[in-house]
Amino acid sequence: MDDLEFRRRLFADPSDQHLADEAKQDPAKKRLVEEMQDFDALLGDALEVPVPEGLQAKLLANIEADEKPATHSSDNVVKLAWYRRFTVPIASAASVALAVMVYFSTAVHAPLYAGEHALEHVYYEESALKLNKEVNLQIVNEKLAMLGGKLESLPGKVTYATFCNFKGQRSLHLIFQSDHGPMTVFIVPSDKNDYRQGDTEFNDSRFSGSINKGANADTILVAKLGTPLEKYQGEVNNSLQWL
Repeated sequence: MDDLEFRRRLFADPSDQHLADEAKQDPAKKRLVEEMQDFDALLGDALEVPVPEGLQAKLLANIEADEKPATHSSDNVVKLAWYRRFTVPIASAASVALAVMVYFSTAVHAPLYAGEHALEHVYYEESALKLNKEVNLQIVNEKLAMLGGKLESLPGKVTYATFCNFKGQRSLHLIFQSDHGPMTVFIVPSDKNDYRQGDTEFNDSRFSGSINKGANADTILVAKLGTPLEKYQGEVNNSLQWL
């Protein structure tokens, strides 16, 4: 199969053994398979919600307590209807379900400006700014190809390249070494963005950022204050192509 079909099938099912077997003879495809399997495992871990310890015992205790007859008078024992015996556990389960729904509706769909999220992301992975080992542009483009893009070059040595979750959207997180220090680049596909863009320029006490809204993706740059972001934004966007 050709490379495009291989990537489509891999993206749909990273655990496809046929693709894994085919990739054994091709180092580039093998790296793609490993990358997608790692990402798939990461998503699985994130969605794995452990059952609270002792939950089963508590639910059984609640059921037994509801079934236990009143001790006021043996002549006035009232049997609970079958549906009332489960009132407490059902209410508890409903509460948990509601809490989960509220959490995901706020955590995933709550409006958030792209600039705010970009700064949070940079601070969260601030240690990556200190990396200095070069990442080959071919490796960068193998990752970017999964999003449908390609970079001809970047205005500096790439030292970090990984997928990230940019407010619910699978994106590419890059760092390259500019003349003004490490610069972060987020390439966020624009077809399913669920954040609010806000201003195209943003900053805090340490970093400034720039957003370019593209037809295929937003490119978001973040660097230390005083960096000529407009110059670098132009170079990155001129280099970025879509397949």
